[in-house]
Formats: sequence, C-alpha cells, structure tokens
Amino acid sequence: MLAYHFLPAAYALDDIAKRRIKISEIDQTNDPFELWCVSQPTRSLRDALRACKMEMNEKFGLICFSEDWVNPLLWSHYADKHRGICLGFEVDKLSLRKIRYVKERPALRLPLTKETADQFLWTKYWDWKYEEERRSWFQLDEREDGNYFYHFDSQSDLMQLREVIVGPLCDTTEGEVKAALDNYGDGVRIIKARLAFNTFRVVIKQNGFKPKV
Repeated sequence: MLAYHFLPAAYALDDIAKRRIKISEIDQTNDPFELWCVSQPTRSLRDALRACKMEMNEKFGLICFSEDWVNPLLWSHYADKHRGICLGFEVDKLSLRKIRYVKERPALRLPLTKETADQFLWTKYWDWKYEEERRSWFQLDEREDGNYFYHFDSQSDLMQLREVIVGPLCDTTEGEVKAALDNYGDGVRIIKARLAFNTFRVVIKQNGFKPKV
C-alpha cells in the first residue's frame, strides 16, 4: 500500500537525498494526549501512566503516515501551509497499524495485556480522524543531526519511496526534486499539486511544473 508523510520542503529534499525519514519523539508530537488516551480517575493511575510515558519517551519513537494526500488540512498542518512536500512510500501493510479514533477516553483494561498496550499506542481522540493515520513505532538508537531517523533504500523491507508530491504553494522546482532523487532510478514519480477547482481537495496539476498560460 501507499502511505504519505508531509514535510516542509527543505526537510523533504534533505531526507530524499539522505534516504531517511525522521522518527518523532513522543514529547515532540503535536498531540499532548499521546500515550495518555485512557481515563485516569485516580492519582495513583495518573502517576503510573506518567511514569510509563516518560520511560517510553526515552526508548521509543514513531513515524506517522496518512492514507491519502488530498486533504488540505494535512498540507496546512504538516507541510508548511501548502508550501511543503508530501512523500509517498510503498509500505508493508502489516508494518503500519491504523489508528483507532475514539470520542470518549476508554477505561484502562486490566490486567495489562497486548490489547491494553494497543490502547496506548494506536488510540487517538476522534477529532484527529481527518489525518487517516497509520503509524509504526521504533526503538531509538543514536541521534543524527540532533534527531533520530529511519534509513530507507531500495532494499528496505518497511518502506520504499515512490512519489514526491510538491505542494500547491511550494516554490521547489522540478529540477531541485530531480537533484535530490539522483541515483534513485526511475521508480519515483514526481507530482505537482494544485487546489481543486470544484471540491475542497488537493489534486494533481495536469501540466505539472509548467507555468499558467
């Protein structure tokens, strides 16, 4: 399946050239309820969950994807207000779990089991549903340029770059994208996006990077 990751243009070009994608640390995500999604009626439970979240933050990070790239909110929130780039990856469907969106915070299921862990790792509030998120968790290793990264290449069993979608307001040129894709071969499609004329969607600009006539 294809899954999509949104970035500011400079970061996207750098990641393409270095064949890597940033692993997000839990305390740097934009959702303060990460690993905090269950109801917490007692102080002892809150303290235990806070300690668990702190331990997870030191050891694990995540990479988040969306199932499609047409929603303008995704471009606004994650791709520099439509000035960024979206990377489309061919991924192993089993390696990315779909997020479960809930309107009410569920009670913690006891005893603690794998299903209980799923509550923490793949549950978010309902209003995030527009993201259509799938994610994978990674153990943190060594920092590189101040961050953690997952490195992908043509032999990656998790993800392979297949599309580079340049945002509607992005001034990155086709030549700059092709330069970043040097040595990738012909397996990556370059797409220039535009705002749709009749719907609230982001769509393919059929004449690509050519100026308006």
